[in-house]
Amino acid sequence: MGSLGHEESPSSIKNETADPSSQSKYMDRNRHPLTVLSQNQANTSQHNGAPEVSIIMPTKDRAVLVKRATDSVLNQSFEDWELIILDDSSVQNKKKIAELRTDSRIRFLSRPSNSSVALARTIGVDNALGKFSTFLDSDDYYSPKRLEKHLQVWSGTKGRLGLSWDVCMNQPFRPGIVARPRVARQLFLGNFLHASAGFTRTEYARGIDFSWNILSDWLLFMRLGEKFDGYFINEPLTFRDLGAEDRVANQFALRFFYTQSLSLRRRLLRSNPKVYFLPWVARDLSRVINKVKGRVRA
Repeated sequence: MGSLGHEESPSSIKNETADPSSQSKYMDRNRHPLTVLSQNQANTSQHNGAPEVSIIMPTKDRAVLVKRATDSVLNQSFEDWELIILDDSSVQNKKKIAELRTDSRIRFLSRPSNSSVALARTIGVDNALGKFSTFLDSDDYYSPKRLEKHLQVWSGTKGRLGLSWDVCMNQPFRPGIVARPRVARQLFLGNFLHASAGFTRTEYARGIDFSWNILSDWLLFMRLGEKFDGYFINEPLTFRDLGAEDRVANQFALRFFYTQSLSLRRRLLRSNPKVYFLPWVARDLSRVINKVKGRVRA
């Protein structure tokens, strides 16, 4: 499943699912980004020159965690980057987060109030100035050489590379190139790629609509894995805070994420059965075998 915590509270999840018009309003990338672009044209033009990497960080009411995440970007050994913060905080916290703009490479983009992380990431990618894009959840942080390590892979790897990632979860692949569509098929079976651990070309991310599902990072990485080779960097370059107070972990949220993941899998299966049919069968067969084993043990 995609990254669970982020900034999605159980109440905000319930509001999005209970009102289909609300979900459409927040998840339709073709409707809002044009409006947001016009609101942020002045902010975009303040950045002199195009950076190599755009780092996209949605957040909501996490001033302390945002500072840690921002500091990890400021401490990068590779310095040609921009950090895009899409803040949906209360007025008080918004002021605290705005004070973190201590560097000209940090810029803020507006997003609709109470909008989803999926839409915020889409807005970030659509407004990114960098050749490459990567996510940074506000409760995560980078090691100092993360950007440098990923760029070394992209500059030194032959072939049609579309996605690189580093260690943030248990991994099913050995280090190095993973030929397409193996990454997509393995992700379909279960997510092993944390949102903040992925790295891709901005133009590739823009070519994929990942705004329609709350598990947007998982969706984006699977779509990239369909089209391109991947590269696994076997180093812990991204770190996540499992103890964040607002990380979603209640039963309602878990059921919601399960239904979202099921919806995502079914839609991908219909759109690209050549890639996903065998993983779908393998997944269902595995569930049947586990049920039988459970009954035998009982």
